[in-house]
Amino acid sequence: MQEDLFSRRMTRRQAVRAIGVGAATLYLGGCTALLNRRDPGSAPLLTPDGRDFSPVLRGVAGGKDDDWTGEFPDSRHAILWNKDGYLAERGGVPEPSETVPLVIVGGGMSGLASAYLLRKHKPVILEQDARFGGNSKGESWNGLDYSIGAAYFAPPDEGSDLEAFVREIGLDKRLVRHEGEGQVELGGRLRSGLWEGATDPARAGEFRRLGAFFADYSEGRNGRIFPDIPTRDPEHRRYVEGLDRVSFLDHVRRAAGGKLHPHAETAIEQYCWSSFGGSASEIGAGYGLNFYAGEWEGVVTLPAGNATIAETLTERLVGALPAGNLRPDSLVVHVEVGPEGVGVAYVDSAGKLRSLRAKAAILSCPKFVVGRILRDIEPERTAAIRKLKYRAYLVANVLLNAPSRNSSYDLYLLGNGRVDVKDVRGSVARKHATDVILANFANPGRDHSVLTLYRALPYEGARAEILVPGAFSRYRADFEGQIRETLLPLLGYDHKNIAGLRVNRWGHPLPLAETGLISGGVVDALQKPFRRRVFFVEQDNWALPAFETVVAEAQHWAKEVERALVQPDNAV
Repeated sequence: MQEDLFSRRMTRRQAVRAIGVGAATLYLGGCTALLNRRDPGSAPLLTPDGRDFSPVLRGVAGGKDDDWTGEFPDSRHAILWNKDGYLAERGGVPEPSETVPLVIVGGGMSGLASAYLLRKHKPVILEQDARFGGNSKGESWNGLDYSIGAAYFAPPDEGSDLEAFVREIGLDKRLVRHEGEGQVELGGRLRSGLWEGATDPARAGEFRRLGAFFADYSEGRNGRIFPDIPTRDPEHRRYVEGLDRVSFLDHVRRAAGGKLHPHAETAIEQYCWSSFGGSASEIGAGYGLNFYAGEWEGVVTLPAGNATIAETLTERLVGALPAGNLRPDSLVVHVEVGPEGVGVAYVDSAGKLRSLRAKAAILSCPKFVVGRILRDIEPERTAAIRKLKYRAYLVANVLLNAPSRNSSYDLYLLGNGRVDVKDVRGSVARKHATDVILANFANPGRDHSVLTLYRALPYEGARAEILVPGAFSRYRADFEGQIRETLLPLLGYDHKNIAGLRVNRWGHPLPLAETGLISGGVVDALQKPFRRRVFFVEQDNWALPAFETVVAEAQHWAKEVERALVQPDNAV
């Protein structure tokens, strides 16, 4: 960690991001006696009946080799997709057995951040999985923590709400920054400096011009403004809407004079696969620039990736809330607003249908789940939910009994340097994983290391493909072949260095940042509060899958929830 991580000059991009600064200061502070960090081997986070619900799985040798880790949606789908039948079989929604000020549905990063900001109201957090963290989960092996989902984010800007949040929870001193571009693989060879023309020196000028284009957006130079998303500044919103009407691919092609070098197009397309779960031809230009230009100055990571943040928030909440307020294995099936508050019915860890009543609720679950559980949902919200698409991806962690052979954090696998943007499904099937990161970059091991491979499934229907019988064996074989034939020779490892391979599936963590969602008002319909008692905090509020989105939404809506909670019941 560099001590001056936040001590950088404020660019025009940062000035835009500073609009609205102040939300964090309303809610941050206190709980200073709680743990600021978690060391391997420290006491587990346990429910009152002894179940470990930490976002980072410890105490075993890093998970399972012979089956999926990550997401296990089968039983939950069976209940939610037949909600009415399920409730009818149990005699309907039971009477509430408890009354609380605030209930939060979902214990992923959105729910954890919201609960932390509103911790003085002692919220109850209902999480359907056995562990908190959503897709910001991790595992540990030989003292090395690593992510099995979300792994990094852009460096927080000086003076921003995100910086304040990271400092407040005590993680600013643990962030490790990777500067500049990652390496690329082309034709089985490592190259550094893609945007300097390293893969085709004869046409280096094309790469440099396009690199300058992205750098201009990152720094706010030459009339190019960084597209800040989320945004609630009217003038900036109009600017973002203009970008939102054109695809990222078309916007970049225009900047390049109509045609991209195949290596540049491949790099941009594959980046969109793994970051958004979609093709650059689907992604809105504002979204694409927000991510791609946002990473131009590098990225920051933690020992278990974003799971370290989720674990830290979970620790803080355990210290701040009454025992039992964090409830894993609790599947919410029904939310209803009535004259006495918000009724929430859920299936508890023992399989019993329970109900509680709250003055307000935050739904920090995907919007397609909101559509299933929220009663009397408005037609316009239903229409907006139907416009959202969700995409899947797979993660493989290669456990190596050898130190890292490469100091770079990330590596992009370009293969032959070409991609068919008109046949994304076929291109993905041929390329398999496209991104690799050194998972223990923030915690280098002397004798061991972990490499993380990302295989996006950026097309409709992929979620079903990873749930069918036999999917694990097929995808694992793909990873094994690519690791053996490409990755190990490229990085100088031997197959004997492999101590394990963990394969994780994520069926719907990526809301597709499609063109038209902002300019068409879809995002506004998605996040509008419901009857002044139910609020929505999730990355799909803006269809932008990022930790930064989560924190911004949690901070914004915490103020509105606070107002609802402090008002008399008849004034809500």
